[in-house]
Amino acid sequence: MKKLCMILPLALILCLMVGCQDKETMAELEAMKAQAEVEEQNIALIMRQYEAWNSGDVEAIKEIFSPDYVFHSGSQDFSKEQMIEFLKPQMEAWPDRTFSVEDILAKGDKVVSKFIFKGTHEGDIEGIPATGKKVENPGIEIWQVENGKIVESWEVSDTLSFYKQLGFELKPKEGEK
Repeated sequence: MKKLCMILPLALILCLMVGCQDKETMAELEAMKAQAEVEEQNIALIMRQYEAWNSGDVEAIKEIFSPDYVFHSGSQDFSKEQMIEFLKPQMEAWPDRTFSVEDILAKGDKVVSKFIFKGTHEGDIEGIPATGKKVENPGIEIWQVENGKIVESWEVSDTLSFYKQLGFELKPKEGEK
């Protein structure tokens, strides 16, 4: 009887521990599922953004990006309004433009995409007259998403290769060696 009195509380404690552990595990699993769902939604938002750029859908871009969006490219930062103004001449200069996503990953509120821009230079852009040349320019962009809107992004692309494809040459300034 004495052994039973000792075993019964131990068995009860063991059951409580296992039961609590299951609740903790389930809560952890639910949190992981919720995070995975948010990350999937963030990836879908970024893919929608690429579709909007490809089709020139300015209204979709206005909807997808947060009012306080900031785009970081090289040493320059652009607001949402500046980015939309940038889009308009791009659509004319590259009417057949496409951004194809080669890889995309999400972690928390960040999404990283590896893309390739392709297009034919058919209109003047940034003081460069149309060349009729086809270009292919790879890049990587990190996106930050909050409340279903893109709030910030950082882009790096192969600008030198891009300009070389348009026919530019890299050479030192005159008088420099």
